[in-house]
Amino acid sequence: MIDQRMSYVVHHSKREVTLKEAIALTKLKKEPLLSEIYKMNQVLVTLKYPQIQVTPTQLLFPEKISAYWDELLLGRSQKEIVFKEDERIQFIFLMTFMETEELSVFHYQEFLQTSKNTTLSDIKKLRELLKPAKLKLEYTRKTGFFLTGNEASIRIFARNSILNLMETAIGKWGLSKLLGQQSPVFYITVRAHFQKLIQKEDLAVVPSRIEETIDFISYVLCRMKKHTIQLKKQEMDELSGLAVYPVSQLFLTELAQKACSKHEYAYFTAIFMTVLQGEVRDNSLDFLFDIAKQIIHEMERLSVINFQHPKQLQLNLFYHLVPAFFRVKYEMPLVNIMIGQIKKQHDELFSLTKLALQPLQTVIGKSIPDAEIGYFTILFGGEIENQKAFNQIEPYRALILCPNGISSSLIMQAELKKLFPMIDFIATRSVNQMESISESQYDVIFSSVPVTSTKKVYDVQPLMSQVEKNHLFRNVQEDLLIPGLGVPAVDEIVEILLPYITLKEGVSKEKLYRILTKKMMNQMYDVKENSPMLSELLTKDMIQLTDQKLNWEAAIQLAAVPLVTQEKVTPAYVEAMIQKVKEFGAFIHIGKGIALPHARPEDGVNKVGMSLLKVEEPVLLLDDEKHPITIFICLAAIDNQLHLKALASLTRILSNQENLAQLLAATTIEEIIAVIQKEEE
Repeated sequence: MIDQRMSYVVHHSKREVTLKEAIALTKLKKEPLLSEIYKMNQVLVTLKYPQIQVTPTQLLFPEKISAYWDELLLGRSQKEIVFKEDERIQFIFLMTFMETEELSVFHYQEFLQTSKNTTLSDIKKLRELLKPAKLKLEYTRKTGFFLTGNEASIRIFARNSILNLMETAIGKWGLSKLLGQQSPVFYITVRAHFQKLIQKEDLAVVPSRIEETIDFISYVLCRMKKHTIQLKKQEMDELSGLAVYPVSQLFLTELAQKACSKHEYAYFTAIFMTVLQGEVRDNSLDFLFDIAKQIIHEMERLSVINFQHPKQLQLNLFYHLVPAFFRVKYEMPLVNIMIGQIKKQHDELFSLTKLALQPLQTVIGKSIPDAEIGYFTILFGGEIENQKAFNQIEPYRALILCPNGISSSLIMQAELKKLFPMIDFIATRSVNQMESISESQYDVIFSSVPVTSTKKVYDVQPLMSQVEKNHLFRNVQEDLLIPGLGVPAVDEIVEILLPYITLKEGVSKEKLYRILTKKMMNQMYDVKENSPMLSELLTKDMIQLTDQKLNWEAAIQLAAVPLVTQEKVTPAYVEAMIQKVKEFGAFIHIGKGIALPHARPEDGVNKVGMSLLKVEEPVLLLDDEKHPITIFICLAAIDNQLHLKALASLTRILSNQENLAQLLAATTIEEIIAVIQKEEE
């Protein structure tokens, strides 16, 4: 993805920018800057936009480069974007949360590129989702849409929406685009200020949490212009007494565009505390050190194990307890993408850890989310594995390098200890720490980042798949010849079997390898039915061509005949499609002579489907010369997701000039099918 700091030069007032100016604006060095320009030009070529011209001293940007910024970040055309229902609902909430302008249904439609009917349906569903939190999405003609309810609850809902959207590339892109409406450089300005302050105050922040935190801070800053939070007295006393409180004051003083209340300073203190890691120099948090001791005693009781190094474990546990305490108490959750795998692979330990965390749950007064329990599970898992004795007289010593945060470091350490119990591991979390350790103290390095060393280096991730573990296991055994690690690799088994078996037609050696790997690692699972592709919906019997002179209603009726004939829709659905046009206008005209008639699933859809009609003479939609239609594609959707793959394929065809020209020029059904299949290859 392109570095967002490039927005400073993209949105610069001048088209010609010297390299010195670009370096000063972005704070990037020359080589990284030119690398970003190269990536941007690759995307511009793909999108068929003019490229950035580069000379030894200057950069010449295309005239409309700022208009392409959103597409540059995403790496593809905006026309290809189709938000899922849950994404649309979350964006409607966040647009309202920001409250940067008076919002109407049109504003939501414009951002999400949806019909009025879909938008109204999404609004209705959002209102239902808000009810459990006692929040409301309200509307008046004077003020537009706005949120009512407890401000803390509103911000909790916003944070959860941001975390959910950040799980997909399209969601991240939408978050950036929405913030960009505030100012093209708003997000990157907040990010630069955050990082500068963290560095100045010498605070250790988990790198993997920075992006989600800055996004949340950016959205809250927008909302703070009209709304402020009110914390309870106990919360104010707790947060205002922390060493980070003055940092939040300094942060907001420079960024907020109005005087902030003490409650906002305290609230931002809580945000900062959720992402701090490592040593926290704050006497007011000593009670968590005692909680760590209680949790360890409870875990020892439950697991019937006495930890060999309880003091070090207590310190490691405390380091994770600090941010976890503030995340849980102030309901600022994290996303643990590994939680499913953790619960599956460490089910019993997960249950024990959940019980052992009772002292933390008691002091907070709230239940601990599974995502948090998952990280504590890995921490304890590593320690429990460490209790197993081994008879290696002179064990290999390994250095673990994982600068992505203490949680990731502990996860990686636990995974490696399980794989190689006969190796002594030394954990470290930065290159600087590694440089301070003499090479005589370790034999090999396991690292999640590129590192140069005279010792053997193994590239690993904090939580590896079984296939990755298999390859690492084999490589370490081959390099170090560790006794007891003689399990043959999958490819070795395949090579042994091949002389004695005959592969069926269509089964390659590589396919056999993949299947055997899944079998050995117990990762076989039922594959859910995939969403249908466009070519699976627009088959030969669903496409028609006609030279009849039709009005727009008759054209829709004729286009829908295959859907009705195959009982994918009822006749009532056809009438509903026509009625939608009469009610909402020519919204089905998606441009370039293409119309996409559709209605709601409840209007008479039995099964997902599409049908296409190409007319010889353009039909005027609503008898309006501004809307000549050559191709009608009727869509029957049973929900808001199953048809999206086909719709995305259609969008890609229409955004490609060559494919579109071929589609419009097609005179046979076979030629239309060929265009569709070409796009899907």
